[in-house]
Amino acid sequence: MQKPRAQVTTVMFNSEKPEELVRFWSKILEVSAHPHTAETEHIWLMPQEPNGFKLGFQRVAKKLNTNAEVHIDIAVHDLDEIEKQVLELGGKVVQRTKLNNGFEWRVLHDPQDNPFCIYQHFTD
Repeated sequence: MQKPRAQVTTVMFNSEKPEELVRFWSKILEVSAHPHTAETEHIWLMPQEPNGFKLGFQRVAKKLNTNAEVHIDIAVHDLDEIEKQVLELGGKVVQRTKLNNGFEWRVLHDPQDNPFCIYQHFTD
């Protein structure tokens, strides 16, 4: 099998307080962060799957732009359960959408206003 020409390996967040995002995302995704200190420039959450991508949190003095043009989509078992957890961890709900065919997703923000979506994908 031929190797792909390109592969997504990391989605990076720039943050003045990356530890806050690491706490949030590690709980939502149920993964552990690599060891880090208050001086660590990059903090990593490793992939859940062997060929998955990692999330990186880069410490910056000041974010360049608060208007994000990219977001993450996350498949979940239970929309309401994850939404509740997001709110408990300091995130917020921006929009709930349900199509006529029953497909539903929610637009959320993490504690630093980075957008992401959740949708029910898994079936029991």
